[in-house]
Amino acid sequence: MKKLTIILLVLLIACLQLNAKPMRLKFGITDYSSQLQNFDFSSGIYRIHGRFDLLSLSSRLGVGTNLNITYKSDNDEVDLYNYYDFYLHNFTSSSTIEGTYMMYGITAGMRTTRLRYVTDGYHGKATYTFSRFFCSALVTRNYWGMELTASLNENNKLKFDISTKYQFQGKYYLELAYSMRGPVKELKDEVSVTFGLELFKP
Repeated sequence: MKKLTIILLVLLIACLQLNAKPMRLKFGITDYSSQLQNFDFSSGIYRIHGRFDLLSLSSRLGVGTNLNITYKSDNDEVDLYNYYDFYLHNFTSSSTIEGTYMMYGITAGMRTTRLRYVTDGYHGKATYTFSRFFCSALVTRNYWGMELTASLNENNKLKFDISTKYQFQGKYYLELAYSMRGPVKELKDEVSVTFGLELFKP
């Protein structure tokens, strides 16, 4: 029921964006590894990634959602790692008739994380769900972008994520992300590679 509610909320925001200007939509497939030293495409956690930014809610203020949902895991320690972000943002954006754009600003919101993994305090695999506040700073163009996010993990330890986007052929992108601390203490660091489609409507 909770998952259905989240999906309906995401679809509602997406529908609102169809009439909003400007807007940004990202959709991709992510290969995630819970440890950088063990990163291997054949033993990753594969997730569907979607992000919707509604930029003109009021002046520069907008709302957004960012989600990653696991559809397959080849990792022996982690069965699933999902998170759902809902946030407000203050972005400045500009675009040209040639289709180029630039956007930068900050976000602040709530992230709900759900994991099923091998934990030290439980025999076998346990499922955990927790929510934490986060904030981020972003600058992106139609060919390059970077975002730095600060949040807390399950043990309330400060967690920084950095991601870099490289865009090609106008709308396809490759995004690399890394964090020195995982969402739980058993996951020491994390790395992911996302390939997808990005659309910006001025």
